[in-house]
Amino acid sequence: MNNSLNVKQCDVLIIGAGLAGLTAGLKLQRMGRQVMIVDKRRQVGGLCGTFQLDDYEFVIACNDFGSGLIDLLRSLGVGVEFIHKKTLIYYKNQFYDAAPSLATVWHLRHHWRDLLSLATAIARRIFSSSEPVTIEDFIDLHTQQGPVNDLAKVFCYFMGAPPYDMMTSFFGLDKEYGYGYNRMACPVGGPQKLVDAIAEELTRQGGIILLDSAYLGHRKDQGFVVDVSHNGQQQCILADNLVNTAEQSEAYPDDTKRGLPLSMMCVVVDSDFSYPENVHTLCYYESNISEWFRDLDQGKKPREFGFHVFSSDLNQAVDYYTLNVYFYLPRGQNSLTSQDSESYKEYLLNRVEYMLPGINKAIRYTEIITPERFKEIHDLSSRVMPYISYPYKPSNIGQEQGLYFAGHTVYPPGEHAGAAALSGYLVADKILESHTKQ
Repeated sequence: MNNSLNVKQCDVLIIGAGLAGLTAGLKLQRMGRQVMIVDKRRQVGGLCGTFQLDDYEFVIACNDFGSGLIDLLRSLGVGVEFIHKKTLIYYKNQFYDAAPSLATVWHLRHHWRDLLSLATAIARRIFSSSEPVTIEDFIDLHTQQGPVNDLAKVFCYFMGAPPYDMMTSFFGLDKEYGYGYNRMACPVGGPQKLVDAIAEELTRQGGIILLDSAYLGHRKDQGFVVDVSHNGQQQCILADNLVNTAEQSEAYPDDTKRGLPLSMMCVVVDSDFSYPENVHTLCYYESNISEWFRDLDQGKKPREFGFHVFSSDLNQAVDYYTLNVYFYLPRGQNSLTSQDSESYKEYLLNRVEYMLPGINKAIRYTEIITPERFKEIHDLSSRVMPYISYPYKPSNIGQEQGLYFAGHTVYPPGEHAGAAALSGYLVADKILESHTKQ
């Protein structure tokens, strides 16, 4: 990976080496454009990767991916191996498959009226042009309070947004954009191996990636004159096109509501304790999400709340492996005192034990990373949903000719890594199309 500025001119300069930037860069480089990517961090991947904490390796954020991303990467010649694993929801002492299945229907057979009513209503909603309504209003209209009502709202939890803020336009995104969220998969070796493979293919094709290089600003001449701080020295790069994958906060009204940022508890487990085979994520899902998530959204800590845990799937030492436990603090609270941190640890570990009996005896290390500390470590936000804005997202095309935006704060809608990667892919198509017309 080239980390010098011997080349100061390129066809396309991309700001950010996350999934959006890497995908856009690889697509353009394969099509004959000279691409340069700059990133302020010292590793590629953005939220998709790993980090070291007290000599243990943990996943940063992105950890499983829709089948649509796998297909996209294969089309770009990235040969990363994936394995399909389940996400299980632990609800009232019973595990449910997060992806709709016959087993889920069987477990909920005593609530068949709610199942039938909701499934019919969702199908009608997807194939009609009805105005979107909130997820909460929609699900409450078609189901009684109980398991079907709660489980149908679980994706709101994963997005970090209360059901009364999420809209029914979310239902059709998977089908419209081919994200493949109903069949999630994990890269063998973990997410850092995934992004490293994309970066290696990009550089093999002749692209350049400059790490420890912060974007300072740009001005327009015949092309773009971009100022970058590289290894502490200001440099200038000339580019015909500029792609910015940073969060586009100025594209949203000031009063746009934001999703809750994730906090995480990093856990090290002795390898003698077996994590469930073919399972990636276990979600401890407290009943009546509409109430406990409302408390979180209003800045109050609920007595009971949900969280999820996943195994990192990294190639680690033979005597241990790592887990991430994700949860939300009340809105506006981004740090914890030592006493509060221990209280959260106790709550989480007690309930992890329900899903993984015996695990507490095998745990050798725990550490909580709050949103504030996450920002300090990674210089990134831990929000899954940066802005609650459905069904539309800002355009990928900037006001200056040749300026584009990619990433999951711009088109297309969707809040998973697959949307960020697709955004980069679509921006690459727009750049190639613009050159064809010239």
